[in-house]
Amino acid sequence: MLTTFDERVRGALTRMIAELGHAPPNAVLADALSCSVHEVEQSLNALSDAHALLLHPGTTTPWAVHPFALSPGSCWVEIAHRGWWANCLYCGLGIAAAVGGDAEISTRIGGEREQVVVQIRNGAVQERDLLFHLSTPPRHWWDNVIHACASFQPFRSEEEIDRWCTRHALPRGAVVPLPQLWEFARDWYGAYLEEPWRKRSAQDAEQLFRRHGFTSPFWSLT
Repeated sequence: MLTTFDERVRGALTRMIAELGHAPPNAVLADALSCSVHEVEQSLNALSDAHALLLHPGTTTPWAVHPFALSPGSCWVEIAHRGWWANCLYCGLGIAAAVGGDAEISTRIGGEREQVVVQIRNGAVQERDLLFHLSTPPRHWWDNVIHACASFQPFRSEEEIDRWCTRHALPRGAVVPLPQLWEFARDWYGAYLEEPWRKRSAQDAEQLFRRHGFTSPFWSLT
């Protein structure tokens, strides 16, 4: 069970990543929260145990603080001459939703050769014909969240998805049109930089899934 202090740590860390473009040293985070480094490190471990962020193995150094990636991911998000890594296009859209403003998200079709830039202009995604494919269902994302994010990729057609899944021996999962994914990202991440940060419960997440039409068994958390 996360404490109010844990939520303060997660909120402050997320806002500092948004401002700096990278995670601050734990000592800097502790100073911002007027607490000890030990307290911050204890909290980071609790947040990791609760799947509220990912730490580098055996350390208290953040690796991924969704929607932000802290090592090079498959996407690069630019907003007003600032930039951040994201581990998948959904997280890239989440950064765009959280930070706000027009955005450009650079990625590749299927994580392969063809480069594509997804643009957010005046609150709307411009690449309306792209599809987003998720191989791993949400209940298994945190079995290996880096792999799960890496397998979530944009495509131009259902046929392209089928060929890609066969080529890479990955399961065919859910397919979401990009405008629908953007609206979901706005709902999930739009207030992530605001006080106070709260971790959503499984019930909260499933309510959001249903709100955006994600009702197939793929989206069940049980």
